[in-house]
Amino acid sequence: MEWYIPITILPGVGLLVLSTSNFLISLNDEIKVLNIDKEKYQSIVAEKIRQLKKLTFALIAQYLSAFSFVVSGILGEILKMDEMMINLVFTGVIFLAISIILLIHYSIRTLNIRQKHFKL
Repeated sequence: MEWYIPITILPGVGLLVLSTSNFLISLNDEIKVLNIDKEKYQSIVAEKIRQLKKLTFALIAQYLSAFSFVVSGILGEILKMDEMMINLVFTGVIFLAISIILLIHYSIRTLNIRQKHFKL
């Protein structure tokens, strides 16, 4: 595997990081607004806080993925450690897959939470 291949994946990971960060900021703002009327929205706020935790874990997995891709590219070029590079790329893909699974679960749960919220 060429050393630059894992580096070329970084813009896509960066786009996911940006998107997830925007979700996180937006969700945090929603929680602040709903927290004003705690009694009415208590269950919704609790579910949104769980969603915030899920987004945070997804973001951590994306950061680990990006780190793994960068290190694999560096090791592949400077140290010519092909086996280690392949293992790090595989690790990065696993972290990215975990992140995407968390984001899918977040999206599905968000629909249910919004439906509950609009019924109140």
